[in-house]
Amino acid sequence: MTKPVNSTYGVSLWRSIRVLWPALKSQVSIRVLNGNRTSFWNDNWLGNGALKDLFSDIYALAHHQQRSIAKMWSPQGWELILRRDLNDWEISRMAEFYKQLDDFTGTQNGDDTLRWQGHSSGKFSVNAAYKMINQPTPQVTNWPWKHIWKTKIPCKVACFSWLLAKEAVLTHENLKKRNWTMCSRCFLCEKEVETVGHLFLHCRITDQLWKIFINLRGIAWTMPRKITEALFSWEAAGAGADDISRWKMVPACIWWAIWKERNSRCFENSSNTMQEIKLNCIKLFLFGVTRSTQRILYLS
Repeated sequence: MTKPVNSTYGVSLWRSIRVLWPALKSQVSIRVLNGNRTSFWNDNWLGNGALKDLFSDIYALAHHQQRSIAKMWSPQGWELILRRDLNDWEISRMAEFYKQLDDFTGTQNGDDTLRWQGHSSGKFSVNAAYKMINQPTPQVTNWPWKHIWKTKIPCKVACFSWLLAKEAVLTHENLKKRNWTMCSRCFLCEKEVETVGHLFLHCRITDQLWKIFINLRGIAWTMPRKITEALFSWEAAGAGADDISRWKMVPACIWWAIWKERNSRCFENSSNTMQEIKLNCIKLFLFGVTRSTQRILYLS
């Protein structure tokens, strides 16, 4: 089997096929006969996962980690050679390991075979695999799409809020997931690691923007952990507001103002004072209010 594709280059057809391998592999079981083709540690021949994952501590002690079942099995039982003697607290773990192997009755004549679980015959077919991969997924009922696309804010701000809800905005946290090496630090408070949750919800600079609108309403509001939770919670906190549509604009206005300030400090080495950051946020909010008011007057 080829290695996983990590680079951004290569033939797109084969890259796409290789990406589907984990989904297909999960639907394949192994019927062990002579054991020559099946890896003792690396293959899922027991049906509940590879032994190196189930017993990683025992795997680390094993001397032969790449042997097949045929080389690990003898008429007298399993030939497991360890790098050192077991400690007292490891004996029970080893007993659990051997208990996992109790159902294996020994090797037989014939080659090991793969069985496709996606069909009753056990034979693989492209049609069955396609149906398995393209099964309809249940609709997500708690996704705040109305809080983003039905809110009267500029389109680019709505698109940014959508990416933010998916936690796909390129903060240091997400750049590290793309194998960027960096020393992460929030550009606003310069104290914490820059994550989506910290930058847009819990940073002390961002918190001051939230307090502008919370104090105007005179309510107590606990900051949620995630962006999606914040959108639902903010709407609930605005129940009874004179104009709920304006209340819904607030999170997007805060996040856009924070992102603009963050990028200004990151790429232009330029920073605004706290009062200027607040003013930029309020300007964006008033712009959205003005646009919605003009649209109402036009329709009327």
